[in-house]
Amino acid sequence: MISSSIMNQLDAFNLVSDIIIDAYFVTDKDGLITNYNRLFYSFFPRSMARKLKGIKLTDAMQIPVDIVHDTISQNRQVRLDEIGAVIPDMGEFRFILSAIPLHNENEEIFGCIVIMRNVTDEAMVQLKYQEMLDREAIERENLRDELNRRTERLIEISRKYYDLKASIKKRLKGQLSPFITKITS
Repeated sequence: MISSSIMNQLDAFNLVSDIIIDAYFVTDKDGLITNYNRLFYSFFPRSMARKLKGIKLTDAMQIPVDIVHDTISQNRQVRLDEIGAVIPDMGEFRFILSAIPLHNENEEIFGCIVIMRNVTDEAMVQLKYQEMLDREAIERENLRDELNRRTERLIEISRKYYDLKASIKKRLKGQLSPFITKITS
């Protein structure tokens, strides 16, 4: 028999579950999936989706963290941002995961609810944007280096020009300009 406290938590969640736009699933205290919404179901190939009840999330997908275990063992809400996961036959995804423990009337944990926001597309855009910024930073650095090389070369040429000009002035000091003789002749 399910206690009224447990029913109250699940009833409260079920009241809002229809308006939750993200995937979610509910587990028991051992981390086995007991319930989920259609969006969670849709992440998996049909053959696997039909077998989700009674297995752990880590059995359904390759994911580097076990948010269910962390939530239950720490007895607190856990949120993980941009966690990479691989779902067999479906590909690679990135999720924001939020989990809260479920308690009975004696405040004992009997499971948890995990909400999964699929941010794969946003993460890919952010990754491409970061790659573009990195390429532009390298390009700016290369342009800065080229500008420094050209500036140094220009300074070197300018220095040689002024040295040559000074040398010519020194050598011609006291001599009449060849142009003066042409004018007078």
